Amino acid sequence: MSLVDDEDAALEFRARRQRRATVTIAVVVLVLAGAFYYASTYFRETTPQPGPCTTVVAPPPLTPADVSINVYNATSRKGLALSTSKVAAQRGFKIAAVANDPRKKTIKEAAHIRYGPEGEESAKLLAQHVKGAKLVRDKRKGDTIDLALGNAWKKFGPVPTPTSAAPTLPPCPTVTIEG
Repeated sequence: MSLVDDEDAALEFRARRQRRATVTIAVVVLVLAGAFYYASTYFRETTPQPGPCTTVVAPPPLTPADVSINVYNATSRKGLALSTSKVAAQRGFKIAAVANDPRKKTIKEAAHIRYGPEGEESAKLLAQHVKGAKLVRDKRKGDTIDLALGNAWKKFGPVPTPTSAAPTLPPCPTVTIEG
């Protein structure tokens, strides 16, 4: 064997070794990149999300001052709607109209509270003041409600105690950055 053959073999061996090292390093880098990607998706999915917090102030509860009512007399008793409307006004309700019942129906209950879709909350509030009233939903527009007094009407019930507002969520944390 000559020295030239040995040099060629040595160069070929070094080239193969260099290719093998390059391929090995490339495979290791790809495996590490895959492992880091997998780990990052795992941590991204399990990072705890902040809980709900309030950023909007809840609307205040409905009060009698927010409710507009028509007081109608559906009985043969004279002045019943007028005297009842005065008591309703003392409780804070807005009185829109006082008259005999335009439906000309006889109501055996204490009262009917008639309301449309927009006046449901107002009707529920008035029902807390009028014991024995029957809620009657109709197709009217707006949130004005009717209090039609019936034959069993005596007087308003006791003034209900105001309920506390719904439980609120904790306020969002604020971060102060000093610079």
